[in-house]
Amino acid sequence: MPVSMCAEVAVSRSRRVSPSSDLSFRSAIAVAARTARRGLRDAAGQARRWFLVAGLLTLVHALVPPAEVWLLKALLEQVDSPSPQDARLAITLAGLTIVVGLNFSLGYLALSASQRTGFRLAHHYRSRLAAAAAGLHPRQLAEAATNTRLQAAALAVDRMTRVPGDTLQLVGTALTSIGLCAAIFGFSAAAGILVLSALLPTVLAMTFIARSESVGWPPIAAVERRSTYAMEQLVQQRTGSELALLGSGHKVASLVSQTQRQKMIMLDRLIAIDMRWESAASAATALLLAAALVSMIITDVGAALAAAAVAGILSGLSAIRFTGFAFGNIVSTAPQAEAYAAVVGTAEPDDPTSGPATVGRLTAEAVSVSYPDAAGWAVRDVSLTVEKGEVIALVGANGAGKTTTVNAILGVVERQSGTIMIDGISADDLTHADLLSRIGLLTQEFGRYEFRVRDVVALGRSAGEVADEELWSALRSVGLAELVASMPDGLDTQLGQQWGGVGLSGGQWQRLALARIHLRDAGIWILDEPTSAVDAEAEREIFAELQRTKGNRITIVVSHRAWTLKGMDRIYVFDRGRVVQVGSYDELLSRAGRFADLFAEQLSG
Repeated sequence: MPVSMCAEVAVSRSRRVSPSSDLSFRSAIAVAARTARRGLRDAAGQARRWFLVAGLLTLVHALVPPAEVWLLKALLEQVDSPSPQDARLAITLAGLTIVVGLNFSLGYLALSASQRTGFRLAHHYRSRLAAAAAGLHPRQLAEAATNTRLQAAALAVDRMTRVPGDTLQLVGTALTSIGLCAAIFGFSAAAGILVLSALLPTVLAMTFIARSESVGWPPIAAVERRSTYAMEQLVQQRTGSELALLGSGHKVASLVSQTQRQKMIMLDRLIAIDMRWESAASAATALLLAAALVSMIITDVGAALAAAAVAGILSGLSAIRFTGFAFGNIVSTAPQAEAYAAVVGTAEPDDPTSGPATVGRLTAEAVSVSYPDAAGWAVRDVSLTVEKGEVIALVGANGAGKTTTVNAILGVVERQSGTIMIDGISADDLTHADLLSRIGLLTQEFGRYEFRVRDVVALGRSAGEVADEELWSALRSVGLAELVASMPDGLDTQLGQQWGGVGLSGGQWQRLALARIHLRDAGIWILDEPTSAVDAEAEREIFAELQRTKGNRITIVVSHRAWTLKGMDRIYVFDRGRVVQVGSYDELLSRAGRFADLFAEQLSG
């Protein structure tokens, strides 16, 4: 039959390319098929109704150009007939009118249904990406490569949402081409084969374009990440205000301009490659279609048949063209879709399991950590023990090893040797979620989350709902209950002036961060300079509260202020990655050593 012959011709022609091109073509087909399958599966699962509507409309639209050929051929034959039948002529003319009208509307309706499918896929993909990012281990988030992968995955979402529509377009336009081949094959076999063959130049061109894009897009994503980061510093309230006060915003703006220019140059190179292949494909497609017309003239099929074929070819020309575009878009999306799949597939689920309310003992034994490409050890043979009800402090100059020790306890950095034990259980035997659920951490770089007050505090607990009374209790513990009660909407007050909400001072933001730790109520608290942004009176209140409630937990404080160390059960003094002194405040002051050297100026004042 003509359809099967047309398909066989197309397959045989694809096999007659050179071995290297054949390998590239087959590879591109495999990549496109894998990406299309994933897109169709997601569309069927997340937007079934609109995807089915888009598929039906695309299928009907694909049959319009072949139908035009048959109907126009029938109309012209009846007009040229010595005795045309009026009823048959009217039916044929009505059918042709309907088909021509559908050609204009069906394409738009199919595109609209595909767009609505894409909206639902965008929601699905972005939700999954957010969940995957939330489930990343802190050690992964500390790696620059992770941020690059997240950026690439975020950029992939928009293109991935178009894959189901591109796939339907590919199937529809392939059906159009095969239908035209079948329609024309009946009165000119050569013309039919040439019409179908017009698919190949664009498909092959898109294969080479996809190859160049798979190499070119990752560095573009890296540059875009840098540009986005720089832009965020200008528009975020805290950093933007600081830059404005320094009068240095133009320097960051210059970085944005530089990275955008770099991105523009890289994109220009990619587009230049695309244009060369597109031009070559367009020329080859035009030549094949011209050859189809010439073959009909040579065959002398007659004016009626030739006119019908020309009308069908012109109607299907865009369909033939879009087959290559759809294929190329799917193939070029494949590397980004793989990047997305790698991020959402390898991240651990964000397990909100709560740890035990109390921890009896935390022990670090001979812990050593070194960073890649760094000379020497960040910490070496560090040991400490802290029991429930104790408050200990880690002190030392910047770079002495305090933060690295904390990160080793948290599992954020990899230990080269040593053990971390929690109630006799090795931290290595706990899952990421189980380990972190036992710990409440407040860092110097605490988050200033500009959400509602209730949402900001509730971030302290990863599992379950948080009752209002629990939120108020946490706020009272850090001296913020009266302030929040005076706000326009209490717990539901929006924070952050950039959202039209209430602005807070640095100290108030830090108290909110500490309220999250109170709400978390974990067995181990690790507080890195927990009062660095508050005034002296608020600092005394916060430390008094810590001492009052210390019996419920293990508390580790990193501090640079001498007076805050007076109530500590033990102080570990760090110097050049080692613990060089251990003792109470009075014990360490009573003898010469690193502790006395560190705080001599504060104590003399």
